[in-house]
Amino acid sequence: MKMFVADSKQMKEIDKRAVSTYGIPSIILMENAAMSVFKYIKECGAKKVLVVCGTGNNGGDGFAIARLLYVNGYDVSVYCFGNLNKISMDAKVNFEILKNLYINIKSDLKEFEYEIKCCDAVVDAIFGTGFKGEISGDYYKAIKCINESGKYVISVDIPSGIESDTGKASNICIKAGTTVTFGCLKYGHLLNEGRCYSGRVYVENISIPLSCVHDEGIKSRTNYGDYPLCLIKGREIDTNKSDYGRIFIIGGNVNMSGAVSLCAKASLRTGSGLVSCVIPKSIVERVGILVPEATYVLCDERDGCIDIKKEQLDNIIKSADVIAFGIGIGRANHIIELLEYIIKNSTKPIVIDADGLNALCKDKDILKNAKSKIVITPHPGEMSRLTGFTTKYINENRVKVASDFSREYNCVTLLKGSSTVVAYKDEIYINTTGNPGMATGGSGDVLTGIIASFIGQGYDEYEACILGSYIHGLAGDDAYDDYGYGFTSLDMIDYIGKNLKM
Repeated sequence: MKMFVADSKQMKEIDKRAVSTYGIPSIILMENAAMSVFKYIKECGAKKVLVVCGTGNNGGDGFAIARLLYVNGYDVSVYCFGNLNKISMDAKVNFEILKNLYINIKSDLKEFEYEIKCCDAVVDAIFGTGFKGEISGDYYKAIKCINESGKYVISVDIPSGIESDTGKASNICIKAGTTVTFGCLKYGHLLNEGRCYSGRVYVENISIPLSCVHDEGIKSRTNYGDYPLCLIKGREIDTNKSDYGRIFIIGGNVNMSGAVSLCAKASLRTGSGLVSCVIPKSIVERVGILVPEATYVLCDERDGCIDIKKEQLDNIIKSADVIAFGIGIGRANHIIELLEYIIKNSTKPIVIDADGLNALCKDKDILKNAKSKIVITPHPGEMSRLTGFTTKYINENRVKVASDFSREYNCVTLLKGSSTVVAYKDEIYINTTGNPGMATGGSGDVLTGIIASFIGQGYDEYEACILGSYIHGLAGDDAYDDYGYGFTSLDMIDYIGKNLKM
């Protein structure tokens, strides 16, 4: 349940189903949410806690948290800057309990500014997953004060000011150190500014049955807990190299021989049985030195790029378990003809990257004639050329853009970025491993090699992209641990095997 990702409407329906189908009172869900947050407050070691509440159910969680802090001996102050006449029903229950305990709910901003200097931590329970729009008045001033204080902030469900469905920030928003969310992760934790502002995110089960999530039909996931490592298959003792796929990598030119080398090495490190590089004759010595384990199909050149004879191409299509196309291949006019021939004739999966995507831009409708499953792995610039959208629009709407393209062209779409999105039909995976050091030449070639390897080993193309983006990110994180942001794509390859150990 914790690896599922829900939008605000889905989460609202899940909560309603827990109440209506299973008879779980909503006030119990609120109490369980409060207890979950209280656990993380205890862990952070704070003694004096400032709880800032709104008037909705997120504020109700805050009132309940304040009560738990009070009865457990914490020094707690509670603030609410909204109209208390508009407080929600469950929030009012916990609000009244605080009054019965003689806990004063304050609203004076000057007093708030003074108290925040003296507290150890702040609980942000202002706006929940239903928030949209801009923030003004005392809430604006309070959030500004919280951010400027430098105090440790624990946000309830999502940082106030972040849109739950997009991760877009309002005119001001809380920058949390920890966010405790309930039931499922939200898109706002993973995308746009929300990923930066959420801090470390924990998903807590507040007694919502898993069937409520399944009944809502949620098919979006992210890496959390043992997912997606649980997808990795073991190996039988009695196997040989032909059981783990024959990968043909078509690409390379005189100026970009390294791209094919990186792709091939990454594929081998991921466990491919056989890797064959289909390259121009002129670069075989350079590639061969770097990847002696691979075999080679040597081709002529035309206009500075590879020119594969029809007999060679037919043999590749016949022999391959998967084809990776476009890595360092160049942009000559005949490349689109090569790609079109492969798509029309291959019954085996094809992974298209780099200049293969630039060729595809000239006639992306050829994807509709594919006999096999196609995987595309664009970065936002390549996706812009494929769709006509600006990179700004693509980055702000990553899930929608990837999902729409996947459905229209019936391909697995992996949209690279700080939150890589993998889309196929109505399924979505958002990856959060990786770091800015991976923004370096050759990183995408490594990813293509990993994905092609998984497909060759028999993984479903969508699962191969999920695992590929996850392992690729882990390898980048390990490289960062050892080298800082100065690591290279070749460095990353050395960490692939470590992260595949079961």
